[in-house]
Amino acid sequence: MLKYAMDEPFVSIIIPVKNDAYFLKNCLESINLLDYPKDKVEVIIADGLSIDNSLDIARQYGAKVIINQKKTVSPGRNIAFESAKGELVAFTDADCVVDSNWLKNAVKYFNDKKVVCVGGPNLTPPEDGSFSKAVGFVFGQRIFAAGSIHARNLKEIKEVRSIPGCNAIYRKSGLDLVMPIDESLLTCDDTELNQRLLDNGFKLLYTPDVFVWHYRRPNPKKLWRQMYRYAIGRLQVGKRDKRMINMTHIIVGMGIPSILLVLALALPLFLFFSGIILILFFLLSAYSLLKTGSLSVSMLIPVVVVIIFFAWSAGFMRELIFPMKKVEGK
Repeated sequence: MLKYAMDEPFVSIIIPVKNDAYFLKNCLESINLLDYPKDKVEVIIADGLSIDNSLDIARQYGAKVIINQKKTVSPGRNIAFESAKGELVAFTDADCVVDSNWLKNAVKYFNDKKVVCVGGPNLTPPEDGSFSKAVGFVFGQRIFAAGSIHARNLKEIKEVRSIPGCNAIYRKSGLDLVMPIDESLLTCDDTELNQRLLDNGFKLLYTPDVFVWHYRRPNPKKLWRQMYRYAIGRLQVGKRDKRMINMTHIIVGMGIPSILLVLALALPLFLFFSGIILILFFLLSAYSLLKTGSLSVSMLIPVVVVIIFFAWSAGFMRELIFPMKKVEGK
């Protein structure tokens, strides 16, 4: 049996929840199986007024439950943080399953006092369906990452500009300087939080051995909603600080009006580019077949890419033309 030093830090794990009973049991079970002293872990569930049995599951696993009246992720993390007792504060989501060494592997990186956050890959679970696996494959490709490490499975330790909130373990003393999280953002609140930590002189560290399994959106409708919301949040935060938005975000964001303009003014050019895109779809599908060995996944790759492109552009244009004024409950 592995022995732990007396100075093993206490960790508060914060999970925002809203009608997540389908996933929550597996998430909490994985936390229960962590290779880490149980008396040095607390789990805080910030429940956004769930109407399923999420609360029953949380209490069954001994989690502390705090009611999040505003329902969305950022206020949930804020209200849970207020009662967190840990030297480290870990953020994850209900649709994640943590590796058994998640905390044990993370702790060693905090020997560097400048490191304020550690996080690594969030991987597609092997039992996920073909559509979800196609989503995970696309998210994992550098060409679609837009500079983010979200869902990428990198093999080296590196300093990064942001770590997604589904797999982020923070030094609480660092968070004390920048909390609360901005509740006016629909998404990308973790990006904004991490930028404030960087501005305070801290380092964010991507570490391959600190990973979770993250269930992907299982169908086109849910993927569309996810990317639509991501685009709104990215433009929201980008309008406040240009460092948090890049040309890829903008180019894809302007995709729908650009396509309509080319279609209206230059049909031959539109057909030419459509042909190139079809060739790229074929090559990407072939590559995914080679990497995954799944014909069903490879055939879904073009569908996933199209949904991501148009959903992002739709959300981006919505926020550009009709800026969201209130995100509570959305």
